[in-house]
Amino acid sequence: MGVNLKQETKKYFNMSKRERWIYKFSNLWLTPVIFSVMAFILFLFTSWVDLWMNVGSLVPSFLNPSYELTRNILSTLTAGLLSLTSFTFYGVLTALTTFSGQFSPRILRNFMITKRTQRTLGIFIGSFLYVLLSLLFLNKEANYFFIPTFATIVAVISLGAFVVFINHIITWLQITNMTLDMKTESINIMDNSLIKVLETYRVENINVVKEDIPKSEGTQVVIQNSGYLQKVDFIGLIQEAKKDAIVLRLEYKVGSFVFNSTPLFTYWKKSASSENIDIEKYMDMFRFGKKQTEIQDIEFSLNKFVEIAIRALGNHDPKTASGTIYQLGDLLINISQNANFTPYLVDNQRNLRVILKSLKFEDYLYISFASIRHYSRKNIVVTMDLLNVLHAIAQAVRARDHQSVWEFVVYTVKGFEQEYVHSLDRKKFYYILWEIASITDNKAGYYNIVDKTLSAISDREELREAKSIAYPEFERKENSFNAED
Repeated sequence: MGVNLKQETKKYFNMSKRERWIYKFSNLWLTPVIFSVMAFILFLFTSWVDLWMNVGSLVPSFLNPSYELTRNILSTLTAGLLSLTSFTFYGVLTALTTFSGQFSPRILRNFMITKRTQRTLGIFIGSFLYVLLSLLFLNKEANYFFIPTFATIVAVISLGAFVVFINHIITWLQITNMTLDMKTESINIMDNSLIKVLETYRVENINVVKEDIPKSEGTQVVIQNSGYLQKVDFIGLIQEAKKDAIVLRLEYKVGSFVFNSTPLFTYWKKSASSENIDIEKYMDMFRFGKKQTEIQDIEFSLNKFVEIAIRALGNHDPKTASGTIYQLGDLLINISQNANFTPYLVDNQRNLRVILKSLKFEDYLYISFASIRHYSRKNIVVTMDLLNVLHAIAQAVRARDHQSVWEFVVYTVKGFEQEYVHSLDRKKFYYILWEIASITDNKAGYYNIVDKTLSAISDREELREAKSIAYPEFERKENSFNAED
């Protein structure tokens, strides 16, 4: 037990500021405990003033409640605060359960971890504890002033907290505010994991480390317990790998489920001095758990948006689905602009030390939009919103990611069921495809898509109309028009 406590303490102090906050407040007990301690201190102070110092006798009689009045006040407030607390959180949890069933069960944790939610619960429990203790230690012999006064004050504070909390619920449960809050959280994850932690150690030019990339079979390190890989101390891995003169290759990425008795990482010795490798110190740099967390796992955050969009489509709520797609597009632009996707991490001497199991931009596109594309394949409005977002992404991302965007556009169009496209839809459909093709320099690919989609149209008049819409550069297809006529 002492060893475990020591390990947990060491792990806690190695956490980042944000990670410590999540660790402390991911459960609901900490904030109520803090407020309960504050309530107990307030109870000790008011009891000492009223019961031991008898300060109430110095207060004018019209401000000095009697014992009976004090008892009635405290007993009423005790029952009232308990009922208020129970009613509030029962109603909130019922609403959130229904709401999470419609969109995503993971949003429940996002709501409960907010500071306003936790403080409200702390105020309710602290106020109830104060009036309960005050009621328990009432004495007929004393003159009361501070105990009933502060009991009234904490009751008023609780009522104020109740009003603020209800407003917080109404505001937070608006899908726009909720997804915006989730997007802000996701950007913080990227800043802490993709950019601040890793980007200074990545190499953009692979030729810098080409000679250091191992080509032989290395030594595999097998994990003994299964679970989700929640966090990796990448800087620690680089520093220790430099000391031991080795190169590490991770076999799993953060957020993956690691199976028992499978390789966690592989290492190669780069010099004769790399004889005795302390495997345990490397294993301590990997944290595993029963579930995925948002600490370093941007994929988990993206999947929350995907769940909301898919369930909105299932509930015939296209506006919510479209709004979620917009937020996903904003996140993907942020990823492309601020992250490099090379898997090689070097030390301060530019020597290769760690090879990641990392995602490319095309992987992030697939994670974000593949499921949405599947469930919206019969919905031209949502599909058009998806294409519009891909158009915005193509305009904003780095040039290196243009081809990935175009390939996903082709993937989206091929999965879309064309019989749901009519004249007005077709104008928007082909226009946005042409714009994306122009930006990504894939005009030839655009014509290939058009030829395939038009081949499914059997009506000759409709085919001619579709061609006049589909080919922006009319003169390039004029001969084929005349030939078919």
